[in-house]
Amino acid sequence: MKIKNRVYQIETSSRNSWLNLVSESFANQLDENTYPLRFSIVEHTDNRITIEATVVLFDDNDPYAETFRDIELLAPGKKTYQDSTFGVVQIVPTGIRCEFGGFAGDACPATNLLASAANFVVTHPNAVNASELNEMADNVYYVEGKALDDFLLGRLALSPVRSNKIGTFIDPTGLNLIDYVINTLNAARAVKGVDCKQYTVLRDKLGVEVAWSETGCAVGTVLNPIAILEAVEFLIQQGMQAVGGVSVIAGVTKEMFAQHLAGKIPNPSGGIEAIITHLISKVFKIPTAHAPLPYYTDIKEKDTINPRASAEFISTPHYFSVLKGLHKAPQLVPLSADETPPPHLKSLNHIGAVVMPADALGGIPAMAAEYHNIPLIAVAENQTVLNITNDKMKMHNVISVDSYLEAAGVVLALREGISLESLRRPLNPSSPIDLPEPNSN
Repeated sequence: MKIKNRVYQIETSSRNSWLNLVSESFANQLDENTYPLRFSIVEHTDNRITIEATVVLFDDNDPYAETFRDIELLAPGKKTYQDSTFGVVQIVPTGIRCEFGGFAGDACPATNLLASAANFVVTHPNAVNASELNEMADNVYYVEGKALDDFLLGRLALSPVRSNKIGTFIDPTGLNLIDYVINTLNAARAVKGVDCKQYTVLRDKLGVEVAWSETGCAVGTVLNPIAILEAVEFLIQQGMQAVGGVSVIAGVTKEMFAQHLAGKIPNPSGGIEAIITHLISKVFKIPTAHAPLPYYTDIKEKDTINPRASAEFISTPHYFSVLKGLHKAPQLVPLSADETPPPHLKSLNHIGAVVMPADALGGIPAMAAEYHNIPLIAVAENQTVLNITNDKMKMHNVISVDSYLEAAGVVLALREGISLESLRRPLNPSSPIDLPEPNSN
């Protein structure tokens, strides 16, 4: 099994929806035994889009081959109604230098603000993880990014829990830091009461390396993905209900890290962590998250003038935020494309809005929102390295706002059933709609 970063070109002369167009293009362009683990539209011209993707290449005899044959994108479920319990999905894509959430958990205040305006918010670890800090509100569901994609595709539902038994895998490259990890586990047990006693050290090094796409996104690669999957399978066999991991990310230079702290490039580790957790979510359908062990002993400065990155400087293992998130992360319940989710589960039918950066509308969350006709609140202030705005995508369901303050107001109005038009001025007069001419036949 191998992880590769690929680029695809797709013609866009006509489309029913972006989800249909992209899924059909992948069906036509993906080689045999290839699974699209992570992808996004990164360029858009008048009649062509460019997609950067991380794919899994597998052989028929790979132990997890059958799992990767099911491409959720090709068979999405469908939202059938809007439940009275009003949920919001908050998306902060990793590896694209988001102004909010591109650093150490600095999207958490925005996430909590949205949570105060909704019955619940579903978001991914990238939005709230901040080294030793994770201050997400009680009605925020912590769902890994691949699982969140599948949730929006109608292929997963969420089952809230009181707590999870958490196992941890450790990349042997970081064995010199294992005491920090064990102390983090013990502190979480002693202080917060988290059930996270068990950990395992991988047999082989993961070979986790930083890499960059042509558009400047942090993508990365993992040279030994089977080592992760075997370790997670073992932990599940030991009774674990959620799995976290820590690994050392190679290839980060002092200049690279300084540019990230200055807000000039994405966090180098973002794309790699997504690959690791996407693999786990795809194969095992359990709550998961990852933290980077220090890769910067001689790289990281002792202080920073960027408050958004400050949480990175108060920890060595960066792992407690993961344990706090996984502690009560909802369990993932797989659904077939035509399956109606049981009403006791949180599903696509509860989602009344998706909130995400206004210039990053090229991923599954935006496409799924359009496909299901869910309002997509596009936040202009959360700028990224991309330029995939609704001026280019031309989706019918996008509500453009400047800030998360405004986004929360839109969420509250949608939740209460208040017309957005009635909250803006000028308020135009009612207008007639002419009936069609009667058919002469």
